[in-house]
Amino acid sequence: MEFFQKINEAMEQRKPAVLCLVVETGGSTPRKSGSKMLVYSDGRIDGTIGGGNIEKELIAEALNALKTGENSLKTFQLSKDLEMQCGGKMTVYIEPLVCPPQLVIFGAGHISGALAKMAAIAGFSITVADDRKGIFESWEQKNVSMVEKPFDEAIKSIDFNQNSYIVVCTYLHESDLKVVAGCLSLPHKYLGMIGSKRKIEKTATLLEKDFGFTKDQIQSIDMPIGIPIACETPEEIAVSILARLVDVRNS
Repeated sequence: MEFFQKINEAMEQRKPAVLCLVVETGGSTPRKSGSKMLVYSDGRIDGTIGGGNIEKELIAEALNALKTGENSLKTFQLSKDLEMQCGGKMTVYIEPLVCPPQLVIFGAGHISGALAKMAAIAGFSITVADDRKGIFESWEQKNVSMVEKPFDEAIKSIDFNQNSYIVVCTYLHESDLKVVAGCLSLPHKYLGMIGSKRKIEKTATLLEKDFGFTKDQIQSIDMPIGIPIACETPEEIAVSILARLVDVRNS
């Protein structure tokens, strides 16, 4: 039961992890069918499938599965493939745990409020950060993690990963620039910033001149954010942004 609690914790905390499950054994093996191991992105494990070379090999296979996102079934002849004295055979199922995509919104204004509601329905796990004291008092959204800190501190406190979607729409152009610069080198699947054509041109220039980012890095930012539809209200703009997020997620 404790092992399944570890899986649940990894899912809730959005920790990238891979489940390794022994599904079949033959001959002499260190563990039998049903043995389980959870491998985290830093190589740490919970549980065991037997130790030695087989465990070392499966940790490597699990870390590769985190990169590809693909399930696999691996069979090992312990003596022939891994030079283990057991001499038996093990077949192991390897499955990356699929956590809800993480949407991190910087800025808690009207657009962010509308986007948080819609994105939650679309299956995203929502975190919203803002540095204004009391900004979240009027928020009614449930299941939203609210971070009321200076933006630089908020960035440090959030656990970004390769399945993070970052939306930047604070109340100041200067804050938008600093948040984008702070997030661009962190793990993420998507990074977008709201803004006019003039703001975006200035932001791109400053990212290269003042922060040292390459043109390729800057071009990876979705500016202006969202898909190009005729929209005016915060809710309509949120639809545009969410459409982009869903498109990136499903592509």
